[in-house]
Order: sequence, then C-alpha cells, then structure tokens
Amino acid sequence: RDTKQLSVVTHLIMSKKSIEEFSFGGNFSIGGAQAGESSDAIKESGNSKAQKQAWKPKGKSAPAEEEDDDEDEEGDDEDEDGINDLEDLPKDILRRIKKIRSIHEEYEEIEAAYKVERIALEKKYLEQKRVSIEKRRQIVSGEVDVPAEADEPENADEEENTTPVTGIPGFWLTCLTSHHAIGELVTEEDIPALESLADITCDYDDSFTSFNLTFHFRENEFFTNTTLSKKYEVSPDLLDDKAPALSETSCSEINWKAGKNLTVQETVKKQKAKSGKNKGQVKTVVTSTPKPSFFHYFTMPMTEEEEEEAAENEEEGEPRTRLTMEEDYDIGHSIRTSLIPEAVLWYTGEAMEDEDMEDDDDEEDDEDEDEDEDDDDDEEEEPRMSKANKNKKGGKSADSKLTFTPEGGFASQSTGAPGDKPAECKQN
Repeated sequence: RDTKQLSVVTHLIMSKKSIEEFSFGGNFSIGGAQAGESSDAIKESGNSKAQKQAWKPKGKSAPAEEEDDDEDEEGDDEDEDGINDLEDLPKDILRRIKKIRSIHEEYEEIEAAYKVERIALEKKYLEQKRVSIEKRRQIVSGEVDVPAEADEPENADEEENTTPVTGIPGFWLTCLTSHHAIGELVTEEDIPALESLADITCDYDDSFTSFNLTFHFRENEFFTNTTLSKKYEVSPDLLDDKAPALSETSCSEINWKAGKNLTVQETVKKQKAKSGKNKGQVKTVVTSTPKPSFFHYFTMPMTEEEEEEAAENEEEGEPRTRLTMEEDYDIGHSIRTSLIPEAVLWYTGEAMEDEDMEDDDDEEDDEDEDEDEDDDDDEEEEPRMSKANKNKKGGKSADSKLTFTPEGGFASQSTGAPGDKPAECKQN
C-alpha cells in the first residue's frame, strides 16, 4: 500500500503539477462560512441545509461553459482559492486532513464559548471601574473634598485671605496636553475652551463592538454643547486577540457661538461694487479658512482622496488641519485605553516619564543596530545627541521638572541654560 501511495505522488511530480495545487495555505469553506469565523457566525448562516453538510474535499470538476456574467466569474475565482484536487492526494493524508479539520471546528466552538465568558467578565469589572472613576470625577469637580490629614504641615506660602480653590482646576486640560500624541493637536487658542472640560467618559455597547467617548463641558463662551462625543465601531469586536478593523466612525456637531469657531480663521473684507445698480456701494464679506485646532477631532476623518489632496497642499505650505482615519482612531484608542484610566498619571507627568523610558530603550536598541551596521561597513560613526539634551515626546526635555501652577495643573519648567525658551504648545 505504501508503494502504491509513493507511486501516486511520484506520478504527480513527474506530470509537473503546479505547487499551488498542493498548497495547504488556503481557506476551507464550511456551511457557507470561511474557516476562522466563529461557530455563531456559522449557525446564523442563511442556508441551514448547507450547515448540516459535512466538510468534503474539493476534487476535479468538469470544465464549465464560459459565461459573460461577471458575478459568476468572480465566484469561479473564489472557488479556485485553497487546495485543489484533494482527491488526488493519498487516502491516508486525506483522512488525516479531515480529522484535523474536525479538530479545528472543536477549537472554534471553544473560542466562541470563551468569548461569551470574556464579555461577561469584562462587564463585571467595568462596573467596578466606573465606581472608581466616578469617585475621581467628584474630587476633580469639587463635589467631594479631601479633608486635611492631622499631621499635614501648613503651607507657609499660602496667604490667609486667599480664595479657596474648588476641585482641581484644569485637570483634563493638563492631561490632554501632557499626552504626546493628543497634546500636539492642542493650540494656544484651544486652551480657554478646554479649561471648561469637566470630564471624559467611555461607554461600550453590550457586544463590545463599539465604544463612545464623551467630553463633558461646563458653560463656556465658545459653544453651546454641554457634551461632545465620538463613536467608533469595530469588527469583530474590541476583545479580539487580533487588531480589530474600524468599520464606522461618527461624532457630534459643535454648535459654535457667533465669531467663536476655533477651527477656522475668519477674515473680514470690504468690497465695492464696480457695476450694476449697486455700483459704488460697499459690502462686508467674511471668508473662513481652516486652521489647526484640537476641535477638528469632532469632524469626520479624511477619506483617501482627501488625504492625497491634503498631502499636495502641505507641499505647497498649507497646513493640514484634519486627521487621517488611522490617526483619528489612534487618538480615540489612546483616550480609551490610556488617558481615561490613567488620567492622574498624565496630570502629574508620571505617564510621560514611563513613555520616555520606553523611548530611551528603543533609541538604545536603534543606536546599537546603527553601530553594528557602521562597524560592518567600516563607515565613520556620526556624533549622536546626548540623551540629557535630547527632546522627548510631549515637549518635555530630560532637564525639565514639573511645577504646580496657581491656575491648576503641572507645568514643565526648564532647568537648562539661561535664555532657553520654554516648550511651546505643538500644532499639527
């Protein structure tokens, strides 16, 4: 029998069968669903009759007549994916493939059961996290105060008639500007509006296929909204071990007060009519030009066509104001997974230090690789900037320290050489 199997394989090789016909890297189809889909997806398939059919290997089929229908041609192309002519394989191998295919189905059922329990566990602890986040909100807003400890020393610098400060002013503004990626979106003109930001919250749907970020604002002079939100929908879900794919994005529309739109630069011009019945009359024309602002985050990200146009405009010196889809989702992901749960660490600057340490490790690895390449090529090594003077993410240098400001929050104070300019607020 082994001799017969060997002769079959030898015959296939001698007949110059293409390697693709024996590739085991393709997708199997089962009940109308591709391998990798959950058992729930298979159960929900519309063709219940096909679901009950056991998996069968695809063998040689008779040549089909040529059809002009594009859809049929696409279907034929899909049928060619995966393993072809399985029936030509030795029966022992085919039997083993059928067995491991059934094992894979068992694995998918386990994965589906795990996902159900994982969602229940996430919901359980999410409620507990919300309790802690609510306690934080009450202290930041001033609804709940923290009593002084008995052994707490008095601050000699405090004046007796100083107006008491309620809560923690500028808490979320400091958090946003401290974050290396989000802080680059904030401009100087955005700061007064962001000082009225009272809280940022994140909510999930029941299946964890979407999350909604809500920015809560106190009354301010710029817009009438009390909340601004941004929603992201992903596939298959946020708990997937693989990176979920963004499927849809939506956001609030900002109701700007007259003349207070921070995302545009308004220019007032006076024009005199040169002809017609209004000849000689002067009228006022207001033109609006987009300008960088954090509040562009509450507009839809650019499409691919708009990205290409923006890239061309950047080459001509026109600043890009809107985010790409990837940048937009990265910002939302950072707010959900880092800024909200670790807000106090971004406020004090501890989170910045952790990121700086990671950057240092990456830089050291890169430098080691560069040195190895230079040694191999016998090239002269270029001088490198010392880490003590090298700027890091977030606009903070190694020679800076954090000091508390009367307005609330921590500011980076340079301890470098006299005359050095403080770090400016970055703009995109």
